[in-house]
Amino acid sequence: MQPGWQIPRPGLFWLLIAFAALVALHSNHLPIWIQLTALAALIWRIQIFRGVWSYPGRFAKTALVLLCAAGIVFEYRSFNDLDPLAALLVSGLTLKLLEIHHHRDALILIYLSYFVAIVQCLFFQTIGTALQVAACMMLVTAALAGIHQTQATRHYGAPVKTGLVMLAQAVPLMLVMFLVMPRIGSLWAVPQAQQATFGVSDSMSPGDFTDLSASGKIAFRAEFEGEIPPQRELYWRGLVLSQFDGREWSRGLDSGLGLSARSGSDSDSGSDSGSLRWSKRPGSAVNFSKDEIIERLGRPLSYTVTLEATGSRWVYGLSTPVPETPGIALTRDFTLLSVSPTLSKIHYDVTSWLDYRLQGNALSPTQRKQETRLPPQSNPQTQTIARQWAQQTPQPTALIERVLGLFNKDYIYSLQAPALGEHTVDDFLWQTRTGFCEHFASSFVVFMRAAGIPARVVVGYQGGERNLTENYLIVRQYDAHAWAEVWLQGQGWVRVDPTAAVAPERIQITVADLLANEKGFLADSPFSALRLNHINWVKKLRLRIDALDYAWAKWVLGYDSVQDSLLAGILGEVNPQRVGFLLLIAGSIAMLPLALWFMLTARGKPRSELDRLLLLFFERLKRAGVDRRSGEGLRSVAGRACAQLPALAPQTRTIAQQFELYKYGGLDQDLAGFGRQVRAYRPARAKTP
Repeated sequence: MQPGWQIPRPGLFWLLIAFAALVALHSNHLPIWIQLTALAALIWRIQIFRGVWSYPGRFAKTALVLLCAAGIVFEYRSFNDLDPLAALLVSGLTLKLLEIHHHRDALILIYLSYFVAIVQCLFFQTIGTALQVAACMMLVTAALAGIHQTQATRHYGAPVKTGLVMLAQAVPLMLVMFLVMPRIGSLWAVPQAQQATFGVSDSMSPGDFTDLSASGKIAFRAEFEGEIPPQRELYWRGLVLSQFDGREWSRGLDSGLGLSARSGSDSDSGSDSGSLRWSKRPGSAVNFSKDEIIERLGRPLSYTVTLEATGSRWVYGLSTPVPETPGIALTRDFTLLSVSPTLSKIHYDVTSWLDYRLQGNALSPTQRKQETRLPPQSNPQTQTIARQWAQQTPQPTALIERVLGLFNKDYIYSLQAPALGEHTVDDFLWQTRTGFCEHFASSFVVFMRAAGIPARVVVGYQGGERNLTENYLIVRQYDAHAWAEVWLQGQGWVRVDPTAAVAPERIQITVADLLANEKGFLADSPFSALRLNHINWVKKLRLRIDALDYAWAKWVLGYDSVQDSLLAGILGEVNPQRVGFLLLIAGSIAMLPLALWFMLTARGKPRSELDRLLLLFFERLKRAGVDRRSGEGLRSVAGRACAQLPALAPQTRTIAQQFELYKYGGLDQDLAGFGRQVRAYRPARAKTP
């Protein structure tokens, strides 16, 4: 008989399987040495399981704890991010695996395993991640069922069945909690250090967008009301950069500092009336009418953007956007900002006008000075040539065409841009002549400013891949783009894309098609399915999988956006009392199938093999004239049988004693042998009077 404190072998088996699955689940953000440590611990525990090795001693455990702690400190230096905390959690799980001796130790490890599984949702929230976490939860639940197995049901496959049943029983209540439980903020909305630096940043220097071309990660998706605009019109405006230090572009001191944040009661929902507010300096506010600075032409374009987590505040929209979602703000340079950093996927609605006239009448002296400012000593060759060209070609539109013609004639659009020296624009324009979008945008704006024409850099994304399965647009990191805006009298701010003069196909086809053969493209994603875009069925499969992930993002992760209206429709007034009452009713409904299942199965509860053999024994005695009385126990029936059937008394006593030991004494069951004894027990049939 196995002691009650000891861990059943099936439970330990599934616990080891669950541990391996959890480490694999977190492998993409764990350092390799932690993964190797976990593998070594797993092998060590398997050897203990086989009885080959012994448990680590006190000195060995202390050394392992110190080594893991020192490794994490050396690896991360700081604990202000999720990665070191996840590494610490997995290290603790690994070390605990080596010291589970008793049933209670296994329970602690299982409870910790549940927490480790759900932590993965802090890093990724895709439907694939949800399925992986659910599989790990099932394995951990199987381990939980396995360590509670009785002697009679100690089989390796039984815990999996029990775990699946337990999780299935939890699904109705889980759905109810998801639908009606008030949100207190997403669990996965936790700051991560890498989020604030990935994607388009608030500054631009040579090589920044070249680096982004190495990534095929999704930046955002956009779903339009109606047809998707042509590729050449899809300029996703992110930030306006007006400050130049000779090498790097950044936001101006008063660029977009003030916000017009749309609220739920705001009447400004896309009309041209109303007012915006911004601050030139902290504490200073200015009112202005949108009609004074912008004229929107043509038909409005409405769409919904699903933005991936970035950790930054800037979000993206097409030209002259008007936010339609609370928490999204409009700046004075007509870019969009989120009121709080985007720590998880967000959805927001926008209306844009692709045909417009922005600040067509005049620029203020302050703004003109800002948009023509250059460091005096930077890029002297470009500044000298620009002034000469401005004298030769005084008409701004003609000068712009002349510069674009220069780009079209002598320059190369490529990811393999040579390194630039101190005067980056001089080196690019007059020496290397090879670059990516940031090189062309930066040099063009510097040239315009040196010629006295107000100009600025705009960064964001251009284009995107159409998913015709669900009619939405996928914009990836390699779609990051930089272009220019110049101010012309009577026309206002006009978009000029110098890259289009060098490589017109950049705005006509997708970046994946254009740069597929370029060295460095998708360098961070060597196994990406995007590399197989030329295979039609692979492309279709990839887009169908993305459509599923997009649906998950909209209807599951984005459920918060519709929950308030749903609860208000059900409850009328949303307050704690009504929500609690709704939870009580919904929970009762969810538990009803489980209650019915218990009622139905309780009526016809299946008997075990041991009980069936006991009934067969009683049936043989009844045929011999020893009938069991109501409520009479086995020992009493066996005693009367020995008195009435003395020839079979030894066999009768053996069967009765054997059953009691199997049933109540904890003796390992040999049901095959016991069954042969019972079937061999054949007393003579009693004579009828």
